[in-house]
Amino acid sequence: MHFHAIVFFPLSSYGDMPAHNLLWRECEKSSDNVAARMAAIPLVQEARGLDAGPRLVKKMVGFGDHRTSTIVARIAEEEIAHVAVGVYWFMFICHKMNRAPCSTFKELLQEYNLELKGPFNYSARDEAGIPREWYDSSSTNKQEREGNWKSSQQLSEVYDRLACIISMESENSSLNRPSK
Repeated sequence: MHFHAIVFFPLSSYGDMPAHNLLWRECEKSSDNVAARMAAIPLVQEARGLDAGPRLVKKMVGFGDHRTSTIVARIAEEEIAHVAVGVYWFMFICHKMNRAPCSTFKELLQEYNLELKGPFNYSARDEAGIPREWYDSSSTNKQEREGNWKSSQQLSEVYDRLACIISMESENSSLNRPSK
């Protein structure tokens, strides 16, 4: 028996589920602060897609819905680049504000009531460049605790990772273009 995603929410319309407006609500909450916006959208909301995407793919495959699983897998893979861009700009903003990114991120989570939910997809979050100590309380970073944030080195690492992701995306899109 084949299931399709529509089977699960046959009477649902946009706005019926709380998750439908979550992104917009977070944008409104963070509209007064660019650092908060970067924390809320790419580093919390889009990063949540890194965590949930692979689990949803497995569920769709389990239901026999390979078409939907392929689409969700592609979205989850593309989310890595979105999050990487957010990490880059968040770190850039923190550098300009002369603030440590980890403590700034954690302060913004509290100030703007942003909720981090696990379980976390560590490999995807690592690939996107989110340091674990930002979101996982069991992880610690000696440099952050001592206040010795090496902004130029960290920005360079994120930039290199981002350039690699953008290059891969460019290759993928050129391979998927129809020939003329």
